[in-house]
Amino acid sequence: MHQAMYVVHVICALALIFYILLPFLAGGAVNRPTAVALHRGNRIGQYVLILAFLSGGYMVSKAEYSVWWMVMAIVLVLVMFAMTGMSSKPFKKLIAGDSTAAAIRKLRTFTLINGVSYVLLMAMMLGPK
Repeated sequence: MHQAMYVVHVICALALIFYILLPFLAGGAVNRPTAVALHRGNRIGQYVLILAFLSGGYMVSKAEYSVWWMVMAIVLVLVMFAMTGMSSKPFKKLIAGDSTAAAIRKLRTFTLINGVSYVLLMAMMLGPK
C-alpha cells in the first residue's frame, strides 16, 4: 500500500508543477478564454492537492519524520490550499470581464505565493528528512 501511495504522491507532485507556471501565465488571463482555462486548471489543481495531501499523510503515518518537518510540510500545504482558494475570486472577476489592474495584481500575488510555497515544499520533500 505504501508503494501505491508513493506513486500517487509523485504523480500529484508532477501535476502540481502547474502552480510554478501559473504566476507567469496569470498575466495573460486578461482575455476570457485564457482566464477560463487557468481557472479550470486551478480547480483541478485543488483536487490534485487534496490527493497529494492525503497520500502524503498516509506515508507520514507509516514512517518516522521529525515534528519540525511535519509541521513545516503541513503549513506549506495549507498555504497552498489558501492561495488556490483565494485566487478563485480574481479568476471569476476576469471571466466576468472585470480585467482591472487590482484583480490581476491580486491574482499574480496569490499565484506567486502559491508557486513559492510549492518550490519550498519540493525542497523539503527532496532534501534530508
